[in-house]
Amino acid sequence: MRFRHFLSVVVLLAPYPLRAQSSLDTVASSVDSALVIHRVQIQRRDIFDPDERSWLARLANKLHFRTRAPIIRREVLLRPGQPYDSALVAESERNLRALGIFRRVQIDSVRTDSGLVLRVLTKDGWSTQLDWRFRSTGGEVAFTIGLVEDNLLGTASAAAVRYRKDPDRSTVALNFSRRRLFASTVGFGVAYENRSDGRVAALSLERPFFALNSPWAFRVGGDDREERVLRFREGLELPRDTLTRRFSIVRGSAAWALRGSSAGYLRVGVGAQVRRDDTLRVGSAAAFPHSVTASLGPYLVWNRARFLEARGFAGFAREEDVDLGTTVRIGLQLAPKLFGYDRNGIGPEVSGRVGARLPGGFAYLDALANGLYSGAGLDSGAVQLAGTVVLQPASKHVAVFHLQGGWLKDPVPGEEFDLGLGSGPRAFGSHAFTGDRAFFSTAEYRYTVVDDLWGLLGLGIAGFVDHGGAWYAGSPRRVGWDAGIGLRLGASRSTDTPALRFDLARRFANDVEKAGWVITVGKGFVFGGSLRGAN
Repeated sequence: MRFRHFLSVVVLLAPYPLRAQSSLDTVASSVDSALVIHRVQIQRRDIFDPDERSWLARLANKLHFRTRAPIIRREVLLRPGQPYDSALVAESERNLRALGIFRRVQIDSVRTDSGLVLRVLTKDGWSTQLDWRFRSTGGEVAFTIGLVEDNLLGTASAAAVRYRKDPDRSTVALNFSRRRLFASTVGFGVAYENRSDGRVAALSLERPFFALNSPWAFRVGGDDREERVLRFREGLELPRDTLTRRFSIVRGSAAWALRGSSAGYLRVGVGAQVRRDDTLRVGSAAAFPHSVTASLGPYLVWNRARFLEARGFAGFAREEDVDLGTTVRIGLQLAPKLFGYDRNGIGPEVSGRVGARLPGGFAYLDALANGLYSGAGLDSGAVQLAGTVVLQPASKHVAVFHLQGGWLKDPVPGEEFDLGLGSGPRAFGSHAFTGDRAFFSTAEYRYTVVDDLWGLLGLGIAGFVDHGGAWYAGSPRRVGWDAGIGLRLGASRSTDTPALRFDLARRFANDVEKAGWVITVGKGFVFGGSLRGAN
């Protein structure tokens, strides 16, 4: 499709005039003055409330930097002089929770003698944490230890230093990010990893869409790495191939809202990238290749907004925002021979999400398809689907069902599906299932024993079953089963929602692994939150 044809579609879809629209553009003269906000009141609470006076509460509050009022105020989408809007109140609460620094957010209105007051209550979470994560499947161990600060000096800045060790490598990682660093609108992020077999560095500048009716956004980022790539097959412990990879990429995108409101949006954007991605087998006498390619093209995103505030899904005693709206993104990247490719090509993409409420729960489905086509046909591509169903028949009960599957065509080395060591069937070790075809299903039923024990943590018990695997095209399908019971622990004062899991799993035998009981330790669910390669 030519670029001008793409713009024609945009023009047909977009209402005139082409600008971001909002119910807050003007305050109509017919609006009741009693509904106009007179003042926005920020009420900031520390980790423990004033009526909690134990020695632990006093010590924690003294050590903690309470979130600054301007950090909170700029996420609130209503201002004095504007009419009260319940949809914008709900979106403001989601914006504040998305910062990942609060254990509780509540916005309500109060009528006073001087007028309507919008009261914003935030309760900080414990943001300075010793990051200790441990994953174990039988005798195989991966662990992380580090120091993390999610709300540096009360500014919603995140900084961390970590040491990670897994069966493949050890890593020292540093990172810093802040969503609004420059002019209170442009965010900045930087990360560096010193690995035992390479290095990774990344940098980004971004002005996101801060609200559903935000008019524009942009992002510029870069990633540079020299690393070792281990390629595993058929569940064997030793890699089939060991490669050296040199990868560099610079990406940029800008997008504009053709329309936007609390009900959803229509956005058009353009993205471009310049990329180098070369690999060489370790021990090869050949010279290291050096190839550079570039691509650019437009995209369109349509959204119908719908959110659900859930509790007890990923953690305990915490509000969790679940996106049940409908979002569709379509795009086209142009990859001409002039930009370094072997032949002229185009890269179409389509992705989306749709969600729905169910009796006693909710469900959502994610999908992604993309590829690079040239005169010789499909050069590379991916198709992935993932669906999740959550049922909460009672306040302390939750059942989670998840199914996902994927297909890859000629993936870059190291980008194949890789299940094991807590990602996928939890009782199997690292790289137990690898390939360009994959599926994974899991079901878990959890009962919450107590959601705020001693005002510090939640405790639950769970039963689960996993089934899935990965394999290469042309090879026999390789899968595995496990089932078991476990404990769930979640800190109610922390800024982190996902619960820790301690599981006793029964692994059922397959073509490589013997049957047996395995203790596994991890965090959150055994399925990821997004599809591989999603924009």
